[in-house]
Parts: sequence; C-alpha cells; structure tokens
Amino acid sequence: MAGTPASRLVFGLVFGLVRVSVAGGMLCAMSQQITSPSAEVAAVLAAADAFDWTTVSHAYGDATDLPEMLRALAEDEGPDSAAGDLWGSICHQGTVYSASVAAVPFLAGLAAAGAAAKECLWLLGAMAESEDTAPGAEEDVRDAVRAEAGRIIPFTLHADPDVRQATVHVLGQVRSADPVPTLRAALEHDTAPIVRAEALIALVRCAAPDHAALITAAHDDAADEVRLASVLAAFDAGLPWDDRLEQVLLSVEGADGIGGRLHDDHRHEPLSWVVGVLCAAGRGDAAATFLLRAADRAGDDLAPVLWAARRACESSRAATELLRPLAEKHAGSADGRHLADAIGPRADALPVHRPAVPTFDQPLGPAAQMDLDMEELRERVATPLPDYDRLTTPDVDRKLMAAAVIWERTNDPAPVVQAVSEASERLSGRESFIWGFPRASVARTAARLGPAAAPLEAALRTLMDDPAALAAAATALVRAGCDLDVDDVALRLAAQTGQYRDDDTVTALATLAPLLSPATVQRWHDLIDQDVRLGTRSFDKTAVAADEQLRAELRFALTGRDHR
Repeated sequence: MAGTPASRLVFGLVFGLVRVSVAGGMLCAMSQQITSPSAEVAAVLAAADAFDWTTVSHAYGDATDLPEMLRALAEDEGPDSAAGDLWGSICHQGTVYSASVAAVPFLAGLAAAGAAAKECLWLLGAMAESEDTAPGAEEDVRDAVRAEAGRIIPFTLHADPDVRQATVHVLGQVRSADPVPTLRAALEHDTAPIVRAEALIALVRCAAPDHAALITAAHDDAADEVRLASVLAAFDAGLPWDDRLEQVLLSVEGADGIGGRLHDDHRHEPLSWVVGVLCAAGRGDAAATFLLRAADRAGDDLAPVLWAARRACESSRAATELLRPLAEKHAGSADGRHLADAIGPRADALPVHRPAVPTFDQPLGPAAQMDLDMEELRERVATPLPDYDRLTTPDVDRKLMAAAVIWERTNDPAPVVQAVSEASERLSGRESFIWGFPRASVARTAARLGPAAAPLEAALRTLMDDPAALAAAATALVRAGCDLDVDDVALRLAAQTGQYRDDDTVTALATLAPLLSPATVQRWHDLIDQDVRLGTRSFDKTAVAADEQLRAELRFALTGRDHR
C-alpha cells in the first residue's frame, strides 16, 4: 500500500513515527515541499559563526573556514561545488574528524530550515557511516547524528524521493533501534522503489527484530530495486548464500545500474561485490557457478557479468579455472578479451623455471653505485638528516644508499650502522602508513650487514612494529644472530602476505624457514595452497599471474624445492 502523502502523514502522526517540533515551522517539513523562512537559515548560520572552530580540526587542519563553507552550501543556488568543498573537509575520502562532529547540528539545522536538504542529508549519512576516524572523532560522529534524529525523521515524507532516500540512509547509519518504526513505514508505504530498497538495508543495519522475515518477504517484491536490496541485506544479516538467494539476484534486471543509485559506494557494482564476498569466504566455486548462470541469462548485456568474472578470477583460484571457458567463449568481445587476458594461460602451459629467492646482500646494481668518490659518500652519510617536519623519503634513501655503497667498497659496516641508527630515530613516531616504506628500506639496508647489524638490534625490534618493515627487520635480526620468536614473526608475516613487498616476504621466509616449528611450516603450506588469492599486485603481470608467481616463490623459500 503506497498511499498518498496525506495518508502517510496521518500514519506517521497516529503511530508516533514522526517526531516534529511545531516551533520554527517544522510541520512544513511534512508537506509536499519543505520551505523555511530565510530567518531560520540565518539563525543556523549565525550559530555556526558563533561556534569556536579553533577547538576542532578537519582534513586540512584549521577548521575556522567551516562557517564560510556552510554559508556557501546554504546560499549557493547550485550547491554541488559548495557541498564538494564541505565534503572534502569533514568527510575526506570517508575519514571523519573532530570538526565533523561539530558540523552535524549545523547540517541538520540547515536541512530543517529548508537549505540544501539533500546535500546535508547525504553528508550526514556518509559521516555516520564512516569507520575511519581521526583522533577525537571515534563514536562521536554517529552519536551526534543520532541526536539529530528528531530533525531528520520528517524528511521521510518529503516530496522529493532523492531526499527521502538520503533520509532513510542516514537513519540506517545511526545503527540504533529508535528509527526502526520510521524505516518500517518507509519500506511498507513509500511510492519509490529505491527508497524502499534503502529502507530495507537500513532496517538490517538498525537490527530490526524481524529483519530476516523482512528480507524473505522482499525476495518476492515486484520491484527490482527491493529484490536487489534483499540480497544485499541478506549478506549484511549474515544469512547464507543459497539457491534461493542466487535466484533472486539472477531475477534482478540491471543490478549494477540499481546499485549505482543506492547510497553505498562499496556496492555500486552489486554483481562484483557479491562475487568478491563469496570468493573471500573461500567459495570461489559458488561465485563462478553464479556467474555462469548469469551469463546464460544476460543476453547481449554481458559486460557486468564479465567484469564480475574478472574480479572472481583475481580473487579465487577455483573460480579462475571454472570461468576460463566463459573467457574463451567471449574472447571476441572487448570485455571477453579483458577477462581472458586477466586469466592468462593455464599454469601447466607456463614455462617452468626455478623461482629466484631475493637476498638483501646482493651487490647493488651499477645504476645504484653512485658516481661519487669516497669523500663525497662519507660526507653524505655524515650530513644529518633534515628535522622531523622537513624529512622526506628521498632524504632517507640517499643516505642509506651512500652508506651501502661505502660498505660494498670497503667492507666497513660503521657507515651503515650510523645511517640506519639515525634514520630509525628520525622515522620514530611517524604514524602515517606512507612512512612504512622508508622504514622498510632502513631494515633492508641493515639486513645487508649480517652479523655486523647486531648493534642495531633495538632499532630493528622497533621497526618490526611497522607491518611494512616487519619482513626486512626480522631478516636483519636473524642474520645478526639476535634472539627472535621466529614462529610468531612467521605467523604475522603469513597474516599480511601480499599486502607489502613480496620480495621482502619471500626473503624473510627463506631466512626463517629452517628455524620454524612443524605447525608454523604447515600454516605456510596451507596459505600457499589456499583458494583465496594472496592479494599481490605487479606492474608487469596480471593479478592472477602475480599471485601464482608469488606462491611459487614462497613454496621454494619454504622448502628449497620448486613444486610446479
């Protein structure tokens, strides 16, 4: 029963689904078009001006420019650019900040006053959804949005379905039981299928007590949007993938187009997303079976299926072989060729060669030797690295390279010990992931010294705290003869294989392998043989080829034998 706007209003008032403040003209929020006198907008902007923004920060630091951005959003007749500026500051690439928390009541106030309601609601939903928080913004953003539910709920009756959709998305992201009645009303009574779809997903996020029954009922909904939402919601609820769920997804026409309209950046391509989840759970065979059936039903619109098939092959070894005939069948099309190229030749058709296990003590190449005499090299090592706020990765690399060249020419470890010690100290305390790369370079340089790296033990143990430097630092410690819980390190490396430099991981495994317990060796065998791809990437190989090459190198590092 869709109902008219008037009947929906009565429904909300009778059952208490809409908590509306009469003061300030909020009853207008439930009319065909929300309008507010400019005085209300001005009051919100005045409050924003009065707030002490020096106490909070956003993605670019100083947040004193937020009142200006809020004003631009409220007053600009074409608010997209203003919304973009605001979005980039307080929800930058999905990260929220202390200024994001502070902005919530002003965004809700502007929406309630009739200024840029859709943009404000979109931003509130994205901030409440974020799991990536800067210091000072942990649960605070979601709590702040939850506190504004009274001003947000009336927009479920707005005339514009885009506004209603944004509203139910916000309510779902507060993750509490409070908006469940309102969301249930939207699911049952809204006239726009995309709003009903968004409401179903939101009900699961808010842990509605009967969410499983709601999902099951939605499987048979007449609207493609709602049936697709029932599949996504089933995954959110932890329900199993079975024949029924597969048939529902196969029944949806234009799933990727619908996914692009949902407020969910992670699932804007639903076929690929479902396939990725199945493969990550070790069910690559189920993903491939679904895609083969989807291809049979797709007619001429195979592009989404072939794109999802590529993701399956890059995620699962089993899926790769099951989908190879699909790639061969459609190799005449551009999408089919992309899939075939991603899969590559069969493993048994590849040339067999002994995998190379890289080592850190191989001589530097001619290009790295530096056309500098010894005096210039020693001067470079002796020159202190820049202070903390001016230090760059090239600064660290130049010093390490100069020290390594001296080591190669003279066999004197002192310059390397000095350079590694100084660089480790300078890099200490830098939390951004980007500093993991120079820390790994520091550990890699220390590993060249072998036993002569013993004086660097404390620095190397600190470097092991950075996942990017773990492999090289562990290699350096073992080669230096330092005590190390090798099984613990090997298990930590297994958990992050494919995420950092593969050659570091292979070298570390080759170094640790003779010292590992049988249980840890078996854990590595299980990892190497697992169906799920290891996640490695290469500039000169496809993801499938890079994965198989890494497995061969890890197997050789572990056993000393090529098993291909």
